[in-house]
Amino acid sequence: MLLNVFANRVKDAALQYLAKWFANHYHLKHLGRITELKLNSPEEEIQMTLELHGEPLPMELTVHYHVLSPTLLEIAKVEASRQWIEALINEVIPMEQKRLEVPTAVTRALSKLEK
Repeated sequence: MLLNVFANRVKDAALQYLAKWFANHYHLKHLGRITELKLNSPEEEIQMTLELHGEPLPMELTVHYHVLSPTLLEIAKVEASRQWIEALINEVIPMEQKRLEVPTAVTRALSKLEK
């Protein structure tokens, strides 16, 4: 059990670094950047701080997710320091649009390690 906890932390730390770098260099380049990113795969949660262009203060975002299959991820709930973003994602966007097809390597990295 202790080895599993350690393995999850190491896996999460490596993925945090790669995800932050990849998002900042490719996906968020024109919107801003992620300054902090914490992944907690046992809790299926991603916490991040974003500095977005045109926003005077950083935005805090927590994404709760579920791994549905080897290639399917679902955003279950989002908590944000901007109420409108939280409402938009949780209440306006339909559930089927919160299901994301991703490579198997991504869901494997975001999954809990087997006990």
